[in-house]
Amino acid sequence: MTKTSAYNVAVGLIVAVGSFTYGFGFASFATSIGQPGFFAYFNLSTVGPGAAYTNHILGAVNALFFFGACVGALGGGPLADKIGRKRSLIAASAVAIIGGALTAGSVHIAMLIVVRIVQGSGLGALATLTPIYLSEASTPSKRGMLTGLHGFFLVSGYNISAWVGFGCYFSKNLTFGWRGPLAFTCIPPLILLIGCFWVPESPRWLITKGRVDEAWTVLSRLHNDKNDPDEVEAREEFYQMRKQLEFESTNPHGYLAIFRTPAYRKRAFLSCFVQYAANATGALVINYYSVIIYENLGLKTYMPLLMYCIYTLIGALGNLFSLLTIDKTGRRFALLTGFTGVLVTVIIEAAMVGRFVTGSNPNIAGQKVAIVAIMFFVFFYGLFIDAASFIYSSEIYPTNIRSEGVALATFTYFAACITFVTPGATAIANIGYKYFVIFACLTVVSIIVIYFMYPETKGRSLEELAELFGDPVVVHLTDATEEQKQKIDQEIKNELLVEHNEGLKA
Repeated sequence: MTKTSAYNVAVGLIVAVGSFTYGFGFASFATSIGQPGFFAYFNLSTVGPGAAYTNHILGAVNALFFFGACVGALGGGPLADKIGRKRSLIAASAVAIIGGALTAGSVHIAMLIVVRIVQGSGLGALATLTPIYLSEASTPSKRGMLTGLHGFFLVSGYNISAWVGFGCYFSKNLTFGWRGPLAFTCIPPLILLIGCFWVPESPRWLITKGRVDEAWTVLSRLHNDKNDPDEVEAREEFYQMRKQLEFESTNPHGYLAIFRTPAYRKRAFLSCFVQYAANATGALVINYYSVIIYENLGLKTYMPLLMYCIYTLIGALGNLFSLLTIDKTGRRFALLTGFTGVLVTVIIEAAMVGRFVTGSNPNIAGQKVAIVAIMFFVFFYGLFIDAASFIYSSEIYPTNIRSEGVALATFTYFAACITFVTPGATAIANIGYKYFVIFACLTVVSIIVIYFMYPETKGRSLEELAELFGDPVVVHLTDATEEQKQKIDQEIKNELLVEHNEGLKA
């Protein structure tokens, strides 16, 4: 089986800046609403009769940001097929830079609402394009690790944004306190835009465009193994990849093909449902409104922002451990363990908030247990769900529909954000712990669906995963016998000989 080279990891780290860009850009607003200067600048009340209006404004900003992200996700998929993964990353980075600059420069609440749509579209496209590239450039043995960089960098973006917001809280300039975190969102996409000039195009996309020689040059460098000077394993992988893509080239592609083809529909359901399920735990509601939640739990001044920093740090470290282990433990184990863990913590959270925070007898100890429950929630979510959900959504599609398939999954993720995050501030204010009860019930459903419907995908090449969904696999490598491998190697040698002879004739 092919080895993952240092160059492959380096390329993955550059591309994963796209995930960091999304995480940082998404979370920047969560820290801005924790700054006193934000509400003062836009003349928004946090208490009294005007508080309800403020919650509606926050909901509108969030909803239209996610609307923009949905547009970016659905547009990013087809764009990646048309102009390539690399150039699509560059285009999305440019939109994210423009949107971030306009957001930081907002002078009126209406302007903030509108320009967050622009920023959301760029970030939504990056959230789609990054896992597509990472999955297609990785080796079968380390696909979980490389694609898992998406989740790790995304949550690292949350965490760095949290620390930036925490630092800005102490600024004597109240306007900079909320503009600063928003302005810094322009830096990560600028780094990605520059870094993309050193990133090669996806070898699988190159094959689909008939640029086979270029694809081999890219793959041989990505999966270079010093212990295999003849590049036998890399050529076997390339042979399997090329034969499968040649076979799939006649298959339908695009969004309509996904809905019309039974095997594609099943893949779409699995990839979209796991993204919906991840949001249905309440993860992004807790993440986005954590400052408000911590204030409701009795924390004051800078403490809510500090707790948010710790919360996102736990999530980032969990994602890091996950990407290092998921190729051994598998996707099913991670998802089932994660959803079970967050179910328990959400139940504890709802019980503590209902009994000791919003109940008739508030209790400090109960409030502390609620905060600890939130920390254990992100432990289970970051360690077991975050990376696994993104990996699964991007790896189960064949190349001819991967871009559109991942776009649908990312769209579902953002649609779920609109469903759960938009009413979050109002729901937390009006129904309190009952909102967490809803998430607990939805998570029970998710566990049942994942247990009965999700096959394991670890250890197989992207091409071999077709077998799990009833599609033919042209060339088997992972479970091939020695005799079958010798036959493949001989066919590769014959093809190389033919190419050599044709080169001599030319």
